[in-house]
Amino acid sequence: MRARIVSLCLNLLLLSIVSAGCAPVSMPLPTPTAPDIETEEEAVYAALFDEMYGEPQMLVLIAVTETAPMSVENTDSTLEYVISQMNGLSEETVAGFRSRNETAYPLRPDMDLGLPYVLLTRDQFNEIFDVNTSGWDVFYTRYPNSPGLTSVSRVGFNADFTQALVYIGTQSHWLIGAGYYVLLAKTGGRWQVEQQVMTWIS
Repeated sequence: MRARIVSLCLNLLLLSIVSAGCAPVSMPLPTPTAPDIETEEEAVYAALFDEMYGEPQMLVLIAVTETAPMSVENTDSTLEYVISQMNGLSEETVAGFRSRNETAYPLRPDMDLGLPYVLLTRDQFNEIFDVNTSGWDVFYTRYPNSPGLTSVSRVGFNADFTQALVYIGTQSHWLIGAGYYVLLAKTGGRWQVEQQVMTWIS
């Protein structure tokens, strides 16, 4: 009888060890490298521009990132509004956006966006608009195939790079322009726009 009990206990112990070995193990996500993030960011920008502008054309981008017209100021207060208007926006994505937009960063001149673009520096902007009452005429003479002057933020991602948040603003004339915070999702290996929240209009 005692041998049978010992055998039963040993079998139960062995079963628990085997079961523990088959249990799913939570593995941490690998830390993405800077080139990985840049590649995903470019893909988000490309999807965003395709959604906003449709047919390929020349883009004129402000050379540094922004989260509002001409600045990265008041980002937190703007995000509070955006969060209240968007469904399914994860805290990870918001945190990623905040951390990557604490200050303005230069856009890289070698991004693969799927269409041609130029980067406009602050000095070039001032040369066009500050000394010309007809600044937009000068702008479109230089960049006739552009939808206007566009600015973007850096992209905020969630941990597994399936959700992205980005700001985009375009000014097309003195009183024609708007800015949006855009939520994208990655499905089937492609980024797609899911929601947009307008944060300014002129």
